[in-house]
Formats: sequence, structure tokens, C-alpha cells
Amino acid sequence: MADYLTDNFSLQEMIRSSYATRMGLDNTPTRKQRQNLVKVCGVLENVRDILGGRALFVSSGLRKGKVNDGQGGARNSVHKLGLAADLDNLPGGNYEAFLEIAPYVQREELPIDQIIGEFFIQDEPRAGWIHIGLARGGGEPRYQILRAAKVRGRTRYSVWADPWSLA
Repeated sequence: MADYLTDNFSLQEMIRSSYATRMGLDNTPTRKQRQNLVKVCGVLENVRDILGGRALFVSSGLRKGKVNDGQGGARNSVHKLGLAADLDNLPGGNYEAFLEIAPYVQREELPIDQIIGEFFIQDEPRAGWIHIGLARGGGEPRYQILRAAKVRGRTRYSVWADPWSLA
């Protein structure tokens, strides 16, 4: 029987990592990381409601040290703390889902530190993914709406001032 952190999100989907499995790395959460995952899943429940109750696919949740490093994650990634989830393969498209969620962050109605539209491609609604990260240490969220794009081979983040356009 699955160990659920909230009504719709299991511990297994929040720690699943094909990279960890391939490399034989342990991605089992500590007690604190598990507590953080419960917080993330609480926010994901709200996101699910915003998206009309549609199922969400978490492509990445907790990524402990070597798992995060091996997958090319940022050195200071909140994934390592269990404070983030990446959403992908969303019904209606990742970009469209981002456009539905972002206004709630902008109005500070969701306690999201950062929502990042990662590597969206114009006219390809399923390209890219959505990163949702919570504030470290229970701090106040910054409600940042960002985009990530490759610029000369490097990932660059910029403020997405208008979440209703690709600008």
C-alpha cells in the first residue's frame, strides 16, 4: 500500500528518481526532508485544485546530494531539502498550466517562493516543465515568477514580469 503524504501525492512519487535507481543511489528522505515534502504536497494539492482537479505528474521532487549533482541540479537547489517539485506532462500543456498557476503566485495566494517556467518553447505547449519551490527554513516566500532558458549554452533565469506572455 502506498504511503501518501497528502490525499493525492505519495512519498514514492516525491522521491522517485530514475537516475538514483540507475546509479544505485539512496534517495530516502530524512525526517526533516519528509516534513518538507508534506509541505510541498500541500501546495501541490492547491495547484491541483487551480487546474480543475487534474492529475499532476511530479517528474522530480526530493533529490538528495549525489542525485541532485548527478542530474545537473543547482548546488543550492531546494530539491535537496525536499522543498521543491517539478511538474511535467500536464493535461492541456505545461505552458498553459503555468499560465493558470502564475497569477495565484503573483497575487500571493499560494505560498510559493519560486515558480519557474523552465525551457518553454513557443508553440510547443508540452515542452519544458514547471518548477515549484518553497522558501528555505520556513521563511517567507518571495513569490517570484521566473523563466529559465538556455543562452549560449548556459541556463539563465529572468523575472517573468508578465506571466501571460512569452515576451
